[in-house]
Amino acid sequence: MAKSPVNNPPIAQVETEGASVPSLAVEKIESSSSISSDEAAPTLTPPSAINYAAEDGFGAGVWNNDKRINALFSVNETRNSWISVVGIGWVKLANTIDSANEALTVFSTAGKVKNSPVNYFLDGGQVTQIYVW
Repeated sequence: MAKSPVNNPPIAQVETEGASVPSLAVEKIESSSSISSDEAAPTLTPPSAINYAAEDGFGAGVWNNDKRINALFSVNETRNSWISVVGIGWVKLANTIDSANEALTVFSTAGKVKNSPVNYFLDGGQVTQIYVW
């Protein structure tokens, strides 16, 4: 049986006496010329920012939009990676194929590091698609 996370991410505590909150400046790229014609690129526009329920119902997948990832969990087991989504909790990344699990983990890591908005598709209780903005 695969292990699952048992701890919750720590709650951020900001000291107000003379401390400043660090910030990350992210430069905006104005041109999409860095993508060559032979590279695959997303063809869909981002799903709208409609909030759906955290759990999918009736066996159909559900998009969860404009979320933030605040923690990651992995253990030395095959295809066992989890993300903690603010306001949702722990969600397992798809474990059907090694490369898919690795790619979802890399994208999730980028979303956490940059505190970027994340849209993910929850199907059968697992994240099977992810957009990191």
